Order: sequence, then C-alpha cells, then structure tokens
Amino acid sequence: SNLARYDGVRYGLRVPGKDIVDMYEKTRAAGFGREVKRRIMIGTYVLSAGYYDAYYLQAQKVRNLIKRDFETVFAAGVDVILTPATPSAAFGVADEDMAADPVKMYLNDIFTVTVNMAGLPGIAVPAGLDAKGLPLGLQLIGRPFDEETLFQTAAVIEQAAGTFQPEKWW
Repeated sequence: SNLARYDGVRYGLRVPGKDIVDMYEKTRAAGFGREVKRRIMIGTYVLSAGYYDAYYLQAQKVRNLIKRDFETVFAAGVDVILTPATPSAAFGVADEDMAADPVKMYLNDIFTVTVNMAGLPGIAVPAGLDAKGLPLGLQLIGRPFDEETLFQTAAVIEQAAGTFQPEKWW
C-alpha cells in the first residue's frame, strides 16, 4: 500500500484491531481525514521510483531558488515578512464545497508552502473576522532560528487586533 510509511505502528495514532491487518485498516480510517490521505498518496506517488527524477529532483531545485529569495530579503535587513495566512477566510467545518474540491483545499494553504519549503519559521495569528464571522489570519515569516522575533511580533499583532468570537460554532 502507498500508505505503508504512515502506519500508526512506528508513530502516530494506533487503533487496536483483532489482528495486524485489522489494526492497520482501523488506524488509517480513524487517523487520517480525506485530505490527509489524498496528500500522502500524491507524495508517495511522486517519490516512487519512476517519478523520483521527474518530480523530486526538480522540486529540490525549486526549493533552493525559494530559499535564495528569502535569504536575499533577510540579507537586505528585513526582520519579519507579513503576509495573509490564506487567500480567503477560514471555511466552516461543514463546508462540503471545500471538502469536495481538492484544488480549493490545496490553494487554501498556498501562502504557507514556500515558508515550509525554505525551512523558515512561520506563525499564523488571528487578525479579525470576515462578514460571515469566519476567522482571517496573518502569517509572519522569520529569519532562520529567530522564532523569538516572530513570537514578539505576533504578540504585538494579537494585542492590536484584539480577540474575536465567532457568532456560532460549527
């Protein structure tokens, strides 16, 4: 199975079963949502022998370019980069439209991808609510190993923005 690396035996959630096959099936069903399973499958596919050169090596080259861009910005004296955390407000727990469309799911975290690829510290902070009462967030990106500055900056933003309570909880 393509999910063999994520089995709940070596790490993560483990659900007991009557035998090892039953344990694997129950663990995978309980421990991973649809989107997580989808992303694991895509990652495993891309890392499989036939696609390693086509995807993984190219991704490493892109990663190095992204890291270099961030290094250039920080070398110019920037302490923290402020961006939206997502391209839109958070979606509700029961948002079937979002859950049914994998492209929307991928695009929703697009602003955090480069930070992770570059291996930089990042933090999302609440910044307000949209017209529907759903949370809006800002992302702070910091210099390598400078989480302290991120925490200090995030605290200032949170104090300035105040606290937000949604009108309902889904």
